[in-house]
Order: sequence, then structure tokens, then C-alpha cells
Amino acid sequence: MTDTCPHTDNNAASAGDAAVLRIRIPVSRDDSDYMLEAMSVLDTPVGSWEDVDSGDVFIEAYGIDPEEMRQTARKMAEIAQSVDGRIHAPEISCMDKCDWAESWKQFYHVIRVSPRITIRPAWEQYSPSGSEEIVVDIEPGMSFGTGIHPTTQSCLKFLDASAAGAGGDMTVIDIGCGSGILSIAAAKLGFKHVYGFDYDPDAVRISSENAALNGVSVQFAVKDITEGCPMPRGDIVIANILSGVLIEAAGAVSGAVAPDGVLILSGILETQYGEVEEAYQRCGFREKSSIVSGEWKSGMFIR
Repeated sequence: MTDTCPHTDNNAASAGDAAVLRIRIPVSRDDSDYMLEAMSVLDTPVGSWEDVDSGDVFIEAYGIDPEEMRQTARKMAEIAQSVDGRIHAPEISCMDKCDWAESWKQFYHVIRVSPRITIRPAWEQYSPSGSEEIVVDIEPGMSFGTGIHPTTQSCLKFLDASAAGAGGDMTVIDIGCGSGILSIAAAKLGFKHVYGFDYDPDAVRISSENAALNGVSVQFAVKDITEGCPMPRGDIVIANILSGVLIEAAGAVSGAVAPDGVLILSGILETQYGEVEEAYQRCGFREKSSIVSGEWKSGMFIR
């Protein structure tokens, strides 16, 4: 493990003044999704990115506590080795505040996701091409959900298709709302009642800020589906979360779907889809359609 940051005393500075630390592990493109899935057990969120010029792929995590980051780096290296059998040497480096806040944005641009839905980073200029196009403005902050990941795009495609001809007085439930992107898209598609839930208070805060940015009304709240927190029933329920959580919480997720409702399940590696599907079949659901994108598979289910 390479540590290029000084050993600072975080008690001497506030979190806002502390340096942002980055853990980076180079990995193969074929293994990156499996590693991200395996690293979901870590307390520190991890993500991946690809250098479009060199083709190099990295898994990264960010934080401000040096000792916590060193421990996380060791765990990440162990998990990576368990996936590909190779020894990894994570690099921990200090990020310039400007680099941390701005440099990643050069890789995130306007993207047309479905026939009607376009995702626009809040810092880019864009005008819709027609009256039917819906533009969702997103400032991800420290949360997940830029619209780039295949699982998010699959959910948006299902949501767009479900909204076609649907009554406006329907309820949409977004379990694991992240940046609020799916909830906001639902509101802009005309669904009258939209609720977004996440176990992470920061995600709920960022989702609320993004809803305000888009001028839509969505009710966001902190709820952990694995703890059986009660939630309203939805005509469309979207759960874009890890397959292990989908399986563990199958009863709770299924209970949130109205009798004639639609369930959209995502965040699932294709190799794990069968196990997730079986869990929901036991709850009375059957697959209506599915989307495979890269190594990820998402499904729309009905009773």
C-alpha cells in the first residue's frame, strides 16, 4: 500500500478543513463490477471509473480520516484479491480541494437515457429537443446516482415505459433513492405521489436538494428496508439496490407494492439475477420483462 499523505491530526481541524483522501486500486474492466459488489460490505462507499484515453479502470473510495482510510485500503485490497487472485497495492493520496470538487465533472455529461428522459449535470447547458423530452437536472454531491450506471438507466427506461398511458394519480416508491434521480424523473413524468427512501441521511438530503433544483415535489425520508420500516404502498415500486439486500428484504419490498402494481428490481449482476428472481417468485411475482446491460440485469415484475 502506498500512502502519499502526511499523517495529520484530524482532531486539530474540522471536517471541512481536513484534506480529502483518495484510495485508488487499478483493476481489470472485467472484474470491476464483481469487486464493487463484493466491496459493498465496507462502511466506506466505493465506486469505479475508466480513463477514456488510456482504458485503465480504477476502484476508488474517499474519506478524511487517515487511519480509517488505511484500514479501508487494506480491506479493499483483500477483497480485490479474493475476486481476481492477484495481490493489489492501493494508493492513498491527498486530493486538492479544487480537484476533488471539480475535476471528476469533466467525465459526466448530458445523456439521453430513454425515449423521453434526459439527464443533465447541473453545471452543463442543455435545451430539450421537443415538448415530450423530460430533462432531469442532477447535482450528485457525495451520493450515488448520476444516471451513468447501467442499472440506473434500466430503471429510467422501465419508468418511462410504465408512465406511458398511466394515470397521473399513481404512487411511485423509490427504495434506495441515492441522488433522487429516479424519484425526480417519476415526478417529471407526471406521477402525482412520489416517495423516496434511503438508509443514508446524506442521500436523503441530496435528493431533497435535487428535487428543489428540478422544481418538483417528492417526499424523501430516511428508512432502512432491511429493518422493516413501514412505507406507503406504490403502484410502481423501484428498488435499485444490491442483490443481497433485495433478497434479504424481499418480503418488505414486495409488501410495498399495491395489489395490481409493478415492481422494478435493479442493481443486480446478471450472474445473481436468478437468485433474486426466485426470492420474488416466492412472494408471488413473475418477471414481465428484463434489460441486460453489460454485466447487469434489471427486471420488471408483476403479480
